[in-house]
Order: sequence, then C-alpha cells, then structure tokens
Amino acid sequence: MRSLLADTLRRAGFTVHEAATAAEAGEPLAEPPDLLVVDAQLPDGDGREIGRRLKHDPLTRDIPVVMLSGVYVQDDERTAALEECCDAFLRKPVAPRELVATARAMLRLRRAERATAAQARATAALRQRVQQAKVMLEVARAITSSLDLQAVLDRIVEQACLLLGARRCSIALLESSGTGPVIRFVATRGLSPEFTTLRPLHWRDGTTAAAVHERRPVWSADLLNDPAFPLTPPTRRRVETEGYRAVLSVPLLVGDRPLGAVALYRDEPGPFSDEEIEVLQLFAAQAGIALQNAELYAAAERRRREAEVMAELAREINSSLELDVVLDRVVQGARDLCEADFARIALRRGPDGAFAFRYGAGLRSDVWTRVVIEPGKGSGGYVLATGTPFRTEDYRQDPRITKDYLEVARAEGTVAEMVVPIRSGEEIEGLLYVTNRSRRPFTDRDGAVLQRLADHAGTAIKNAALYQELRRAHEDLARSQERLVQSERLRALGEMAAGVAHDFNNLLTVIVGRAQLLLRRETDPSRAGALEAILRAAQDGAETVRRILEFTRTRRRLPFVPVDLRQVITEVVELLRPRWQGEAQSRGVRYDVQVEGRTRTIAGRPEELREVFSNLLHNALDAMPDGGRCRFVLTEETDTAVVSVIDTGCGMTDETRRRVFEPFFTSKGPAGTGLGLAVAWGIVHRHGGAIDVQSAPQAGTTFTVRLPVPSELPAPAPPPPPPDSVKGRRVLIVDDEPEVRAVLGDLLTEAGCLVTVAADGTEALAECERQSFDLVLSDVSMPGLSGWEVASRLRRRFPDLRLGLVTGWGDRLDPAQVRAAGIQVVIAKPFQVEDLVRGIAEALG
Repeated sequence: MRSLLADTLRRAGFTVHEAATAAEAGEPLAEPPDLLVVDAQLPDGDGREIGRRLKHDPLTRDIPVVMLSGVYVQDDERTAALEECCDAFLRKPVAPRELVATARAMLRLRRAERATAAQARATAALRQRVQQAKVMLEVARAITSSLDLQAVLDRIVEQACLLLGARRCSIALLESSGTGPVIRFVATRGLSPEFTTLRPLHWRDGTTAAAVHERRPVWSADLLNDPAFPLTPPTRRRVETEGYRAVLSVPLLVGDRPLGAVALYRDEPGPFSDEEIEVLQLFAAQAGIALQNAELYAAAERRRREAEVMAELAREINSSLELDVVLDRVVQGARDLCEADFARIALRRGPDGAFAFRYGAGLRSDVWTRVVIEPGKGSGGYVLATGTPFRTEDYRQDPRITKDYLEVARAEGTVAEMVVPIRSGEEIEGLLYVTNRSRRPFTDRDGAVLQRLADHAGTAIKNAALYQELRRAHEDLARSQERLVQSERLRALGEMAAGVAHDFNNLLTVIVGRAQLLLRRETDPSRAGALEAILRAAQDGAETVRRILEFTRTRRRLPFVPVDLRQVITEVVELLRPRWQGEAQSRGVRYDVQVEGRTRTIAGRPEELREVFSNLLHNALDAMPDGGRCRFVLTEETDTAVVSVIDTGCGMTDETRRRVFEPFFTSKGPAGTGLGLAVAWGIVHRHGGAIDVQSAPQAGTTFTVRLPVPSELPAPAPPPPPPDSVKGRRVLIVDDEPEVRAVLGDLLTEAGCLVTVAADGTEALAECERQSFDLVLSDVSMPGLSGWEVASRLRRRFPDLRLGLVTGWGDRLDPAQVRAAGIQVVIAKPFQVEDLVRGIAEALG
C-alpha cells in the first residue's frame, strides 16, 4: 500500500519520502515536508497522534495532513479526525486520482493560507512602520520646533513607551567620563521621582553605564540576577524599589562621542528582540539629534553672550577709568559665561607678593575677604608659583593643592575650580577664579573664556595704573604751578615789602623807642595810658611789617636749635589760656584744649614754631564761638614728627580750604588780616616741613603739621648774658636818620651805656680814630659808606672792636654774610628796649 501510494504521487510529480512506522516518521528530514499522508493505524502507533503532534507544534501546524483509513469510516469518526489531526480524510482503498487530487488541493490551500498570512504579517509590519514613522516624525517635529531640551526628552521617553508597549523608559546624560561614570537621569516615564537620584558608580553598575561606555546596545533579561552586571548596593536597592527586571539600554551617540543612553524597562524577566533594539536605537538617534541641537544652540548662545560680555567690557574699559566698575563686570561675566556657582578676583595687596580677594559673585559669605593668597599655597598660590592656569575637578583631593585654605573651601562648598592669572605686562597683578560646588568640571572652552576675561581685567588694571600715574602727574603739575604762582606772587610782594619795610621800620623805631622812654619817665597815669596806646599801635604796625616779611620769606633763616614740640605747644596753650579760659568764661563759653602724645626732639626755631601753633589755636578758637574742643595730637611717621590740631568748629568749604594759606585771604571779615596762616605756612616750609588741612562744613577742621626729625641735633644756644653787663660800656651809634640816632642814644644812655653818635660812615671812622669804643652799632643803608663798608674798614683797622648792625631790613640779612663780616649782633628795627640791651650784652660777651 505504501509503495502504491508513493508511486502514484511520484508519477504526479511529487518528491516522496516513505516511513513504515511512526518511529520512522519522527526522524527529522533535511527540510520539513510540504504534505503528510499518514495511515490512521501503524504498527507502532496511531497515525492520528502523529497528526495531532504536527498540528500542535507552531513550526509544523501549517503542514497539510491527509489521513488514510480503512477502519475509521463513520462520519463522526471522520469529523473527529478532521478537527483534531488532519486536513483531509480518505477511505481505503483510495483511488490514485483521488489521492493526487486531494494532495494538490491541500497544497493549493496551504499556498493560499501562506500568502494570506504573509500579507497579514506584511500589513501588520507596515502598520508598525507607519506608526514608527509617525512617532519619529512627531519627535523630529518636536526637536526642530522647540529649543526646550527637557520637553523634547520627555516626549521621546513617552513615545518610546507607547511604541514599544513598555511602562518604563528613561534618558540619562553623561556629565563626565573620567576614571568613573558621572551619569545623570534627566527624563523618565513610569519611574519614581527618586529614580533620578540614581548614580552608577562604575561602568558595569547597570546596563545604562555599560551602553555609554561600550557605545553599543546592552541588555539584561534579569538585571538582579545577571552576573555580567555586578550592581552596587545603591543601584540594587533602586532596581528592587522600582520593580523592573529586564533592561535594554541604547547609547546616545554623536559620531563616536557618547552623550548618554536611552533605557527601556520591563517588569518580567526575558530577552529583547532585534526589532525592539532597532526601534529603541531610532529613539536614541532622535535624542542624540536633540542633544546635538541643544549643544549647538547652547554653543551659539554662549558665543553670543561671550561676544556681548566682551564687547561690553571693551566699552567699559575704554569709557570708564573706574577699576571697581570694570572688575565687578569681569567677575560677574566669568560666573555667567563659565556657568559657575561663584567667581572671585584677587589683586596684589602690596610689595610683599601677597594677594587678597577684592571682588566676588555668588559667594555665600565674606569669609574669602579675610584670606591672603601667597605663592605656593592653594590653587591661586599654584598659579602664582608657576605662572600657568590651574584646573581641578576635586579641590579637596587634588595633590597639587596645599591644605592652607581647605577649611575656607569646605565652608564655601568648593569642588571643581579653575584659576587663571591676570597680567599687566609680564607681572601677575591678580587672579581670576571660577568655582562649582559639585563635580561639574570646567572645559577647555571655559579656560579660553576665562583667559579672555582675565586679559580684559589686566588691561583695566594697566589703564587704571596709567590713569593714576597721569592723575598724580597732573596733581603734581598743578601743585607745582600753584607753588610757582605763589612764589612769584610772594617774590613780587617781597620786593615791594623789603623796600617799604626799611622805611617803616625806621619810622616805627622812633615811635616805639620814644614811647618806651616816655613811659619809663611818666608818672601821670592818664598820660601813661596815652603813651601805652601809642606804643601798642606802633608795635602792631611793626608786627604787620614783620608778618609781611615772614610770608614773603624775605627773612633769613636763623640757626636752628633743639626743640621739644610738646613743650612749645604747652607754652602756646598756657600763653593763650587767658583767651580760651578766662575771657571765654566771662562770656559763658567753655573751651577744652588738650595736648596729647609726644615726639622726638626736632631742629628749629622755638619762637617761630610757637607762632605757628599760636596761629592755629587762634583760628580754632575763632571757629568755635560757642565753645568746643581743640586737641593737639603729637605722633610720629618714620622720621617725621606730626602734630594734628583738631577742632570741633564750623569747618570750611572746599573753596576756603583751598585758599586758606594764601596771604591776605581771610574768612573773618575786617577782624582778620589774612596773614596768620600764610606766615605759618612760610615758617613750616623754612623748617623743611609741610602743613595741610582737612575740613568740611559743620564737621570741624584738622591742620596737620609735619616736621622732619634730624639724625643729629644742633648744639643748644648759649644762655644770654645779664642786661646789667652793658653799664659803662662805650657805644658808637652810626645812622643817617637823626631821629633814629637820637632814640638809640637815649635808650642806651638810659641803660647805662656811654653813647657817641655819628651821622654817616665817614664820621664814624673819624670818631674811632679819635677815641676807643667797646661796640659800634651802624645802620646798613646810608648815603656814602654803607654799614657793610663801615664794618669792613673798622675790622681791618681795629680787629678787636665789636661790631653790630641796627637795620630796618629786619631779619633779611644773611647770617653767613653777617659772620663773614665779623659782626657780632644784628638788631632789627623796630625793637624793644629789652631786646636792644640783650643784643648789646651778647655782642660784648
């Protein structure tokens, strides 16, 4: 029967394989059969069981089975066979034509079913592709129409879940790829908010880190039990908490550069198909495009912001000479352009090579303002020592950084940091810092931006230094011009004053001398009072002339002696006590005058310095009509004695302060002459010092006098001889003014001298030939022989004769010229009787 059936089918064109038993029929063929013809009863089994196994196996269920039977011929038996195990049922004996026709019909039916199934699969695949295309198109539209990267990434994970039929999906970005992964999950679907805190700790700590590191799709059918992924405890706890088991991760690549990964999660363990991998790769490609677009946009935006900041800095540098304004803008620009948490600038503090922080943006506290950066210490010290920029991802662990500022860095949260030098020429003038409080490293681009900002800062510092030098030069020039103008003014005034002073002093000498003589002899109080008024008026006139000669600097400097400034000022305070205490109390006003501190001994003229501080105290009292406090504070600055005269008076305007030392300038109205401070200024400058003033309306005034402290003090002046030593001495008076001769003669006669007078130099020489004298007192300016010529001739003719000059030129005579001429004493007109007698006593020894 088997041979008959086989031959029949072969003659019909079929290739036939034969099997005599069920066991033989179970042996595998090289290719699955297109048709099975099986007897219902076989020697070793039931043919219907073979059919049932065939129909229940997914790989063979579509093979048509033709059942032959000579036993099961009833309708219900045939129906059962058709339902369970075969596609056609033929009774034995079977006609060859029927067998061939049935076989061909079964094969036609199979081809038709296969075509239908293939079409259905093609249709389903087409639908899937269309759906994928729609999803990808939607994602692409989102990428091209939105600059909101987060919104695009959220849309990608949402569409991936919908297209792949998954509940969970995520996108992670690679932030750093140093020794270990720094990965942050930025978009999730179906996962808890805490999932974004997951941080893989090594490259096999989950499929996501592995896919990023290996740049290929990586999946695990059961992540918790997969030995290929040794999960760290935090990652394992997070997987268990989320509840997923199978994970597929596909890298996000731009070229060969990994940006992150897209991950798909399933709750049930199991593998992922190639189709799922392919689809997720499409989403990864879209996410990569979105990230690349975001990078390009961010780069363009950064370049735009950089250009704006740099242009603004250039404008500010060119238009502003205020260094603080420019450096504040630099430090803010550094923080913004480098996307740092905070930024700082440190500048050179002084010649000691240390730097201190001056500017900051984003700081939590002012603790940095107390930090001093030294070469070799901390990140800034590294830059100072090497002259090169510095960058670190972990400030606290970097072996290049000393631990000097570790506590301050920890308080501020310093982690990643970059420092570049700010140069002005070849010298480092400052340091520009940017810092992050997390492990967000700075890039080469950040370094280039920071260096450009540092270059701008260096230009600003250089410009500021040039501006300061220029301003100082202008100020020096202005002061020089002011001094020149004042000197020329004083020179012109001095020339006039010197000529006028001589004549005035001669006139005043007569008035003062006669008034003193009359006062000595007057007993009537009423006439004595009138004489005193005359004497005071003449003395005031003499004082005015003296002041004119003072501020015009026509006086010659007398020899300096050691001066105790505290003693001089104390004498001034005591001398003026009647005014600031007695007179003030009578008006119900109270003054508090104090002397504080002490300085080393200086060289000077105590009487002149007393005049300086008397003028300053008078001015302070005038500025406090309702009472107040005046302090003389003595300090030292290196080799300079400093006296600050501080009052609580009405103060001055800027205009008054600038002109206060000008001669004849006064703010006191008719009560002031405008000579006091001008005289003080001249005296201080003759002593090699300086005087300045600081004041503001209603804020008091401070005059500061600075006088040099010499390395070696001059010898103190010898004590003057007693006045009675002139009695009985023979004195020759030489003067072309009769009244002056007369008053000098009467005054010296009153003092006990034996006086002879001469009207000119020739007469004086003749008198000296006739008789001997202890002293010759001569005027300087005389017709014929001058006082200098008289002295010169007398010195040659009488070497032991003592010589003196009485002159209306005041102290204008040069002490060196006086000594060279052999003159023992110079008495300035007008004079007090006591000064005249004391001078003669000194000349006579």
